[in-house]
Amino acid sequence: MGRHAAAPNRAADEFERMVAPHLPALHAYVLRNTGGDETITGRVLEETLFRAAREPRRNRLVRPWLLLTARNVLRGDAGRPPAPPTTIVAAMQELTPANREIIMQTFYGGASLEDLASDRGVPIARIKSDLFFAMHAVRAVLDQQVTDRHGVR
Repeated sequence: MGRHAAAPNRAADEFERMVAPHLPALHAYVLRNTGGDETITGRVLEETLFRAAREPRRNRLVRPWLLLTARNVLRGDAGRPPAPPTTIVAAMQELTPANREIIMQTFYGGASLEDLASDRGVPIARIKSDLFFAMHAVRAVLDQQVTDRHGVR
């Protein structure tokens, strides 16, 4: 066990020493970009440090590297909580009636794409296209709500 078992511990200790001086600035940056939400901040920090530990830097540019990693996490979905049901309901209300209808029929009504195409007398490709654009509309509304609520850019 000796020398080989100690190597991961040394690497972890070295990583902690390298990152520790930058944690307050990293926390402040993430907290500011999550609108002060400590729960989301904790998740973003955890993911940031996980990514950083996979590819540790060995130079003096640790802080910018950590901040860039955190920014990438913030821009992705890792730092965002799942949308609460009230947010989804609000998003659905902002859709056009056609987008709302196709989402309701497929996801909540259980209608198959084939059934919708048959009922409407259109090719299935048209239903797929309509559903694609409806889902993008929902995503745009939800993204805007998250940005407004948490100041995430």
